[in-house]
Amino acid sequence: MGKLSSTLTLAAIIVFLVFPLFVSSQSTDVVYPETKQVISIVNEASQEVEQKGEAAFVEFRKKGSRWLHDDTYVFVIDREGKVILNPTRPELEGKNQLGLKDAVGKPFIKWFIKEVTDYPGKTQGWSHYVWFKPGQEIPSWKTSFVRYVKAPSGKGYIVGSGLYEMRPERAFVVDIVEEAACIVGKEGRRAFPTLRDKTGEFNYLTTYVFVIDAKGIDLVNPAFPQHEGRNVLALKDSKGKSFIREMIAMLANKDSGWITYSWPKPRTTKPSDKETYVKKVRSGNDVFYVGSGIYLE
Repeated sequence: MGKLSSTLTLAAIIVFLVFPLFVSSQSTDVVYPETKQVISIVNEASQEVEQKGEAAFVEFRKKGSRWLHDDTYVFVIDREGKVILNPTRPELEGKNQLGLKDAVGKPFIKWFIKEVTDYPGKTQGWSHYVWFKPGQEIPSWKTSFVRYVKAPSGKGYIVGSGLYEMRPERAFVVDIVEEAACIVGKEGRRAFPTLRDKTGEFNYLTTYVFVIDAKGIDLVNPAFPQHEGRNVLALKDSKGKSFIREMIAMLANKDSGWITYSWPKPRTTKPSDKETYVKKVRSGNDVFYVGSGIYLE
């Protein structure tokens, strides 16, 4: 029994070192009331499913209720991609929609599932995609929060809700960097094409993920590909700040942190203040700095 216990403990340590648990991004990283509203609706809907099971779906369909009003609604899918509930698009229900893509080719149903199944210790997260407001034909950017829950029947469901044109939050950045760091830690340089993919979950609006190595070589930068392959240690922002050096120095004695500097938004040349979250990742003998940020304007 003692030998078995020691083996299990060792296995748990290895899993933690290779796949670190995710940093929570629901509390201090959330500022705007609409973000708090989405989190609250999903958390409460998840509790309903945990307590009442499939009977809760009837409540989620009631127009004018907390669950279904204006542009707000609760949706439910299972882990295989079958849409269980979508009161605004009932034609999607009862079918496997794993291959469903948004207006710009992003497979967002697949992302919902990945958010709660692909990353150790993670059962909730954010997705950003282009979708249609109820009653409108022109799509808009939508941000959804999803959670994995189990009903009393034992069946697992992914419960979610979102809003359109949401303002960027630190929570979104932490979520995307932690996911990217997990992939880089596991796959090393093989993960880079995934981070560059313009139709992938790591690129939306002005948000993108970058990767720099310990020598200061820019390895991944989908928004500014001209920097890839170059040593950017000497790079300064418009105010003369050596932000790459400061970024690496900041992580000398810790694994993650925030840094503010001035940098152009993608497809622009005018510098804007940017707040960036960076995480130090080890993959084999390599050390990488994985980051993403939000523009403050």
